[in-house]
Amino acid sequence: MESINTLKGYDKVSDQENQIHHHHSPLPKPSSFSRKTLIATVSVVSLLLILTVVALTAGVFTHPPPHHPPISSASLKSVCAVTRYPETCFNSLSSSLNESDSKLNPESILELSLRVAVKNLSNLSISFRSINDMPEDAAVGDCVKLYTDALSQLNDSITEIEKEKKKGGNWLTKEVVGDVKTWISAAMTDGETCSDGIEEMGTIVGSEIKKEMEMANQMMSISLAIVSQMKKLLLIFH
Repeated sequence: MESINTLKGYDKVSDQENQIHHHHSPLPKPSSFSRKTLIATVSVVSLLLILTVVALTAGVFTHPPPHHPPISSASLKSVCAVTRYPETCFNSLSSSLNESDSKLNPESILELSLRVAVKNLSNLSISFRSINDMPEDAAVGDCVKLYTDALSQLNDSITEIEKEKKKGGNWLTKEVVGDVKTWISAAMTDGETCSDGIEEMGTIVGSEIKKEMEMANQMMSISLAIVSQMKKLLLIFH
């Protein structure tokens, strides 16, 4: 009898376990509609991220660089108008401008013209040295010395201007203008002496060097005209 009761008790336990298992049955699986909605949402987000990256990348390559205020060509033309070579003046100086020359005035344009003239004279001096290999051709040797001296005169002008600017105030005094005019005039005389010597000796220097000589002489003339008309130019600009 005891064994039968035990079995009956076991049956009750089994029934209770079955009830427990029924109460803790697995959660229902998500419907196919939920899965599709999730996949669609992820796809849209991924697409938006891709489009954002593409737009940002394209912007780097298609957007123009930061705009800098244009340098006043009217100011430069006004100054160049007082020279004998206004077109050469404007073309040479405008092509040599940089960001630090964004505010143009007669003083800064004078400095710019001297820097361009120095560059031209330096190139010309190198050109003459390159053909100075014939001792009997005295004209070329003379030109090497003359343009070296002319270069020194223009550098003296720039040094004087920079020294006076450091003092502050109205640096372009009558004395400074007089000194600069003297140095530029001396440099121009050196250039003319070289040209005369080559012509008298019948020396053939080549068309390229002749062009360099013409440009160097014009730039020195431009610098001299600007400094000579500085008082008039300052009145126009102020």
